[in-house]
Amino acid sequence: MLKTVVVAAALASLIAPTALAAQDEMIVVTGSRVDRDDYDEYYDSDQSAIGLTRKADNFVKPIFINSDSRDPAIRRAEVTAMLEATIRLAAQKNIALVAGDFKLVALTPETIEDLSYGNGSRPDTTRVKIYARLPVGGRFTRVDAVDETIADFVQTVPVTGRSYIETGGTDLAINNPQSYRGAVVKAIADEAKRYAAMFGSDYGIEIRGLDSELFFKQASETEVFLFIEHNFVIKPK
Repeated sequence: MLKTVVVAAALASLIAPTALAAQDEMIVVTGSRVDRDDYDEYYDSDQSAIGLTRKADNFVKPIFINSDSRDPAIRRAEVTAMLEATIRLAAQKNIALVAGDFKLVALTPETIEDLSYGNGSRPDTTRVKIYARLPVGGRFTRVDAVDETIADFVQTVPVTGRSYIETGGTDLAINNPQSYRGAVVKAIADEAKRYAAMFGSDYGIEIRGLDSELFFKQASETEVFLFIEHNFVIKPK
């Protein structure tokens, strides 16, 4: 956990532009890529077929700041120095930085203090993980553009001692997914009614499971699919 309050305070003016609105909740959405053709490479046979597909709000790409110096205290200091430089340069280049595992929050003096310093790929390394956040749309309509932008950015971050940066695969993120629950339920109701209508006016429909958890998965390079596991029964009225 980062304890240096002086550093956090000094960075406040640099990271303020990246903050999300207080009421926002940004969630990482990962894809389920399997060995299929391009048409359904994101399809998962276990997921519901009825739901809501919409454009994601952001691309998020993990940035790992590491050091493999021999002394643990030196490693931590080098990672902290490179983290500070990363935050400073990201603010200059209008690249937002966020942190977290599943639920992402903007880097602020408070969230910086909560960052976990762990081991990297080897026990004798120190690593901290953050994310670069870029909006879906405009010049960022493909993962390739995001990857190129972040690759160029990390190359500009100065090295301290034996510190270095690695990046991970680009995912999508969606803000406030629970706000789409009503739209998902409507999509289910509309599709169920369409099926029931095929059997004529003497048939009705019973839908079960709408109180279940809301799930979300990557649907395409820029879209997410939100769904609720449910089933419906068409039967005579």
